[in-house]
Amino acid sequence: MVGRRASARQHESVVVLLLVIAAALAALCIWIVLPPVNGPTFVATDVAIEFSPYLLVLNVALAVLAFRLRSRLKPATVMFFGLNIVLCAFPLGAIFLSATRLDWPAAGAARGAVMESSIPFTLGDDRTAIRAYLPTAGSKNPIVFTIYGGSWQRGTPANDASLNRALAASGYAVFALDYRHAPTFRFPVALNDVRSEVSAILKNASIYRADLSRVAVLGHSSGGELAELLAFEPHSPVRALISYSGAIDLLKGYEILPRPDPLGVRSIIVSYLGDIPAEDPRRYWLASPIYEVRRGLPPTLLIYADRDHVVDFGYAETFRDALRANDDDVTFVNIPWAEHGYEEVPFGLHAPIALRAVEDFLGRALRQE
Repeated sequence: MVGRRASARQHESVVVLLLVIAAALAALCIWIVLPPVNGPTFVATDVAIEFSPYLLVLNVALAVLAFRLRSRLKPATVMFFGLNIVLCAFPLGAIFLSATRLDWPAAGAARGAVMESSIPFTLGDDRTAIRAYLPTAGSKNPIVFTIYGGSWQRGTPANDASLNRALAASGYAVFALDYRHAPTFRFPVALNDVRSEVSAILKNASIYRADLSRVAVLGHSSGGELAELLAFEPHSPVRALISYSGAIDLLKGYEILPRPDPLGVRSIIVSYLGDIPAEDPRRYWLASPIYEVRRGLPPTLLIYADRDHVVDFGYAETFRDALRANDDDVTFVNIPWAEHGYEEVPFGLHAPIALRAVEDFLGRALRQE
C-alpha cells in the first residue's frame, strides 16, 4: 500500500511537471497562428514556425509520456499537448497543400570544398571587408553577390553565412557585400556602396577565378531592395536577381502599414530615406524598385513569405505581375505559412526549400552559353 501511494505521488509530480512544460510550449506554439505585435513576438513567431517540426515531435513524445502516467491532471496535460500538436501541424500542412514546388535539396547532391576569406574595402571613411566564399575547384565560376538585411540599420557581411557557404559549395564564387547604415547614412549611400564593391570585384575577377560574364545578385529584405535596384540599373552587369522578401515600394510601404506592424515599418523607411513622402517624393520613387520595372530586365527570382508582416505579400504579387506584364523572366516562389526573416532561423523549416529554388534558378539563369 505504501509503495502504491509513493508511486502515485511520483506520477502526480511528473504530470505536474509535464503540465508546466506543456503550458510553456503553448506560450511559444501559439505564435504559429497569432500575428506578431512587437519585436519579441516577431522573433517568437519566426522561431515557432521554423521549429514547428521539432516542436511537433517533442509535443507528441511528451503527450505519450503523460498518457502513460496515472494522475488526475493527466487529461488536462494530454489535452494541452494535443493543442500544441495541432498548432505545430499548421506550417507542415500549408506546405503539403501548397501548389508551389516545395522540396528539399537532394541529400546526395555533390558539394565541393569552400575557401573563406576577407577582402579589405573602404566605404567613405569606414574600413570594412567583403566576405568571400570561393570554391576550391573551377577556373571560371559564376559570381553571386549577396547583400544582408537588417532594416538598412544593422548587419554585417558575416550574416547568412550558411546560405553563402552552400552556394559556394555548389560552384559559385560568393561575395557578401557591406554597406553603411541608416540613419547616419541615408539613401542612396548604401546603393552606392554595393555598386562600388561590385565594380571592384569584377575588375579583379580573374584573381578569384570568377566569371564576370555570369553575375547574380541576391538580397535579403532591405538588402533585397538594394539588390533589385542594382540589377535594374541601365547597363548593369547583373544577369540574374534573387530577392528574399526584398522591399519593393517604399512609397506604399510608408502609406499602407502591415496589420499588425511589429517592427514599425514607417519609422524604418523614414530612417533610411530621411524624409516623409510629402517632403521628398522623388527620393521614395528612386528607392522603390517597382518604379524601375521595364522590358529587358534580367531573370528574377522572387521568394516571399505569405504571412509576412514587414513586406506585405500583396506587394510581391504586384511586383511579379509588373515584371510579367513587361515580358521579363520572373520566377515566383510563395513560402507558405512563413514570416519575414524565416531564412535567418538556423535549421528552420523553410530555408532549405528556398535554397532549392535558388539553386535551380541560378543553374538556369547563369548556365554556360
